[in-house]
Amino acid sequence: MALNPSLYIQTIVKKYGINLRGSKQRINIRYNPNLVVLGKVKKSNPTVIEIGSQGISDDITLANTIAHELNHVRSWLKGGNAPESTAYTAGDALEDYIRSKQ
Repeated sequence: MALNPSLYIQTIVKKYGINLRGSKQRINIRYNPNLVVLGKVKKSNPTVIEIGSQGISDDITLANTIAHELNHVRSWLKGGNAPESTAYTAGDALEDYIRSKQ
């Protein structure tokens, strides 16, 4: 999967049943090898999540990053301010769930 980050991202979304919708809009995830953080979403373009190289280091990191960024996306789409505290909670909750199933 390391040779095809986009396929890896799709595989993890499917494997963990991550819902890529928010406010009835489809959320897209794009791999950005130049991104120096795990993941990023811009308030000005909230339906696109970018994942960096560090974000695809393993299944759990990727799932956590997607859940974290989805929390920002959904907050912005609802008109909220997308605080980091709730985004970390969302990512960590998915990670805890995954670890409990291993």
